Amino acid sequence: MLLARLVARDQQALRQVLQAYGQTIFAYALRRLGTPEDAQDVVNDTLLALWRQAQRAQAQASSLRAWLLGIARHKILDVLRSRGQAWREVMDEDGALLNHATDPDPSPLERLCQECDETRLAAALDQLPEAQREALYLFTYEGLSLAEIASIQQVPLATVGTRLHQARLRLRRHLAAAEDPVR
Repeated sequence: MLLARLVARDQQALRQVLQAYGQTIFAYALRRLGTPEDAQDVVNDTLLALWRQAQRAQAQASSLRAWLLGIARHKILDVLRSRGQAWREVMDEDGALLNHATDPDPSPLERLCQECDETRLAAALDQLPEAQREALYLFTYEGLSLAEIASIQQVPLATVGTRLHQARLRLRRHLAAAEDPVR
């Protein structure tokens, strides 16, 4: 197991973690911080935390991916606090920034974007409260389970379910209202 090898201080295992999860962590950080440099720092800090806390991760993690994203979330919050900023998601209207974090397989949300007007979807996502938008991102883009999201957001499982339900309802209402200009 990869975590057992990390506990044993196998550097090759750390390289495998970087190959397997580095892009995921980078994309997650980039969407919140807005600069590739800061996103890369979050990746590095997250992997360093894993290296230092591999034994704890092995004992606590139901999923390495969820554990890494939870650590990345804390690192992102540290960067934002140092800047005097609150949690946010970068809206990249021309696509230049997020091209750094492209994934060859489209997520369900990306497939939805292909079927509707991306501008309307971006506006609808922007209307969501941060906690709902983050839960939706982790569920849709990262494919995490509700339990993994609850662990990352440090809330009860039912809260994550409610956040996802409310986010979907708000998206539907906003997109429906955007289609019907008479409203």
